[in-house]
Amino acid sequence: MNTKAKILGVLILVTFYSCERKDSNHNTNKFENIFLNVFDKYGNDSVRNKIFEIAYKNESTAPSYLVFIAKNLNTGEIKEICTEAPFLSGAMHHEFGMGHDLKSSQFIDSLVLANHERFFEFENEKALKSISFTEYPTRKRIKEIASTLDLDYYVKNFGSNENVKFMEFDKDEYFHQLAFAHIMFNCGIITSRSSMGGNNIWFGYPSIIAPEIPDIEE
Repeated sequence: MNTKAKILGVLILVTFYSCERKDSNHNTNKFENIFLNVFDKYGNDSVRNKIFEIAYKNESTAPSYLVFIAKNLNTGEIKEICTEAPFLSGAMHHEFGMGHDLKSSQFIDSLVLANHERFFEFENEKALKSISFTEYPTRKRIKEIASTLDLDYYVKNFGSNENVKFMEFDKDEYFHQLAFAHIMFNCGIITSRSSMGGNNIWFGYPSIIAPEIPDIEE
């Protein structure tokens, strides 16, 4: 395929994806109004979009969590999902049938970061699996978990995203930690998975999570 054909193909994909998003805006807004009103006291879309971008651009070994709305085009089901940023990127690569070369990655990154509604549609089964669409807890379950947390405490102590703290989870359950990160994100608080593994999570901007290592005198 020559260069002109490749460029034309990319433009068609961008146009198609943009149109799909516009057609879905009504359903997206309706979904958000039902779900996000629980967190309106603590955050807003401007803050969430900011930490979404920061989380997505975090390329460290301690990936950040981000939240977005996903629609399964095979069933019509819509869920608000939290996942590690690389999993959303991977899902988009599967959905668009793109490789992981530099140009393909830049194209996917541009699609994700330009999507300020944070609404993504997936039909590819590998893409849906990448974000754990089927297994992910319902918004009702997320709201139930949120009701057990002292959100005022977390917002007061970590809402600036400049207070760094390490937190370990007692339960060895993947979705337990994700649900917590999900709730924190909707409150405007960015979190990241610890690179040390296990059920560990960091609060705060990725750039200040890891303290500088002092020079070692020889």
